[in-house]
Amino acid sequence: MTQPTTANVAVWSPPGAEGVPWLRALVTTRHGGTSPAPYDSLNLGLATGDDATRVAANRARLCAALGLGDDRIVKLSQVHGTRVWRVPDAAAREGDGLWTAVPGPVLAIGVADCVPAFVWDVAVPRIALVHAGWRGTAAGILGEAIAILRRAGSHAADLRCALGPSIGPCCYTVGPDVAAHFPADAVRREQAELQLDLWRANQLQAEARGLEPEQVHSSPPCTACNREQFFSHRRDGPRTGRMWALAWIESDRTTRPSGARPPARAS
Repeated sequence: MTQPTTANVAVWSPPGAEGVPWLRALVTTRHGGTSPAPYDSLNLGLATGDDATRVAANRARLCAALGLGDDRIVKLSQVHGTRVWRVPDAAAREGDGLWTAVPGPVLAIGVADCVPAFVWDVAVPRIALVHAGWRGTAAGILGEAIAILRRAGSHAADLRCALGPSIGPCCYTVGPDVAAHFPADAVRREQAELQLDLWRANQLQAEARGLEPEQVHSSPPCTACNREQFFSHRRDGPRTGRMWALAWIESDRTTRPSGARPPARAS
């Protein structure tokens, strides 16, 4: 389930993240903004035809609800690749993943069916956030992010991963050309159709990088199934909104911004 913060901005929180005092992690929903249909209402994306003034107002509402300055948000030009940038040292902004070990910067990716994947170290403040569509998943972006954190000093046993709201195998029909990029147990055949399971594919990727199955939460809500809560490009077409996945390290590691309630864990 989701829960409103201030200003009726509802967010989804990855299971397990709430138990780490210095970590904030969430995915926005479609509730709490100013945009009319078909972008109703908290559309945070500028590339699908919504009025830029409304998108700016939506972003301002989100920042106010979370107690953030918008200058803290680090956003990528997403290209469905495997580049994972270190923050704040990144010199460019084209890629599909971000990681940091410092408090302050807010890692952000936009999604509307692609998998937002969170990775964090429970022993030390070190986090990563990636955008894993089918191309990024097939190319191994989650595995790359985990490898980066391990090279930075994280032990596999201390890492946790959670997949955020994204299209599930129940709703993701693909052709054989796409299915061919994935292991057999990430593709289901339903009568004459092939259903791609991005959650399973990313789970396997995390395990290949040393995480045990219980260290990975790979059963998020399906964006296509949950019309009332989430935007979905596959369900609604190109004229729809975008959610943001956000992750950051709290500067004091113990308290949350005044006026913003902690996001609820998904049921």
